[in-house]
Formats: sequence, C-alpha cells, structure tokens
Amino acid sequence: MSSLGNITEFPENASCSVNHDGRDLLVVRRGDALFVYENRCPHTRESLDPMGGSVASDDGLLLTCQRHAAQFRLDNGECVGGPCLGEQLEAVAVIISQGEIYLD
Repeated sequence: MSSLGNITEFPENASCSVNHDGRDLLVVRRGDALFVYENRCPHTRESLDPMGGSVASDDGLLLTCQRHAAQFRLDNGECVGGPCLGEQLEAVAVIISQGEIYLD
C-alpha cells in the first residue's frame, strides 16, 4: 500500500491535485479532517482545476470547478450551484495511520 503523503504536507483549507497510481485525485485538509475526491467534475468528467492552484474557498467549505464554476460542498461533494446541481464528486476512502494517508 503506497502513501499519498503525510497529512502535514497538505495545506489547510486548500485543494491539491495528486496523481496516485494513475488516479487523478483532489485532496483537501480542513483542520484534522481530510477529504479526497476523484478530480473529475460530474458535469464534464474533466478535472476541476485545469488552471492549477486551489479550488477551495478561503474557509475550505466549498470547492469550485474552474471550468464552469460548479460549486461543491467539501464535506460530502454535493454540487450546490452550477450546471450539475444535485450531483456529487466521487469520494475516495482513505486511512490515516501515523499521519500517512493511504487509499482504503
């Protein structure tokens, strides 16, 4: 089982794109909580961050797709605004052991 990295490597309230074993993932740390989603907007099935940088709001509660401004709740991936209203980002289960993040 290979690690995505240590939780401390991910800045708080910001998203980071990670390619792990051929999977494009979006990782967001908010305090001690970590959220990992497939980096694909349900609207176009393309990445949320083609321009690079974080897609998280300043408080880390929303993710905004850079393509069409769809907005997603961080806690459950639900689209709450934009062209894919009601759809969800695909969550990726992780295990954190001694600060290291592993896909479940």
